[in-house]
Amino acid sequence: MSRHYITKIIHKPYPYLFYFKRNLIIAFVLGMLIYIINVLAVDENYVNTNFVFSKPLLCILAGLMTFFGILVVLEVIPRIFFKPDLKENWTIGKECLLIVSLFFVITIFNNTLSLVISKEPSNNIILHFLNSSLYVVLLGIVPAFLLVWINYTILLKENLKKVSLYNEQLESRITFTESEVSDIISIQTNNKNEVLELDIGSFLFAKSEGNYIDVFTKTSGKVHCKPYRLTIQKLEEELGNYAFIISTHRSYVINIRNINTTSGNARNYRISFEGVPHEVPVSRNKFQAFKDAFTIKKV
Repeated sequence: MSRHYITKIIHKPYPYLFYFKRNLIIAFVLGMLIYIINVLAVDENYVNTNFVFSKPLLCILAGLMTFFGILVVLEVIPRIFFKPDLKENWTIGKECLLIVSLFFVITIFNNTLSLVISKEPSNNIILHFLNSSLYVVLLGIVPAFLLVWINYTILLKENLKKVSLYNEQLESRITFTESEVSDIISIQTNNKNEVLELDIGSFLFAKSEGNYIDVFTKTSGKVHCKPYRLTIQKLEEELGNYAFIISTHRSYVINIRNINTTSGNARNYRISFEGVPHEVPVSRNKFQAFKDAFTIKKV
């Protein structure tokens, strides 16, 4: 039972909050913290006996190693290896793993520093690395998990409060009748013999399916779905003149005038259309644009 509960927790959605300015602040604060701890805790006689540098310089270097180690984990590695989908589907477990990795890298950087400037390098370098790294990771994993969980609870409450208020405003603006816009546009698909004749007023949304899109429309109270050989990006370009037709996800383009209901929070927001069994997601990075479509465009 406890194993199932833990598995459920680590797979809970969690916002990816690491961006350049925040990463710099984290790196600077923790670097300064390591510097201050070393100034207060390290014995100067021990430094003079075992290292080629003085205590003040050693403390500065330890702070700098921490600073650069944090930037490597939070800035360099994500830019190279983290795809948008990974950040979009970030979880509590991934957040904890990233923080533990941060501790591990800080340990490696500072151990490397101590070995380089040591007067008599240890004969068991690998064992020294493993012991100190394991110690830091084991020491840091519990407070890291608690910190993430507390932050998750706070963010969840804030998001639920904001989104509940937003849903009330949204529902007061949405009418449950078909859009009055009667424009019909013709879009040439990637099939030479096929043209998409789209009635803007009856258009609900389109979903990407590889090189095809499924176009959902509603006429006379009945929902229709038809596939076309067309990319979602091309459809979005063709409909760019209609401010109420927006992309809520890399695989979806919707007509916000025909929304029925909405649910969820800013991390997992969903849209429903009357007569359509499945919901349309709103990506975290498109949530603000979705809100602006109502507040700015005056839908």
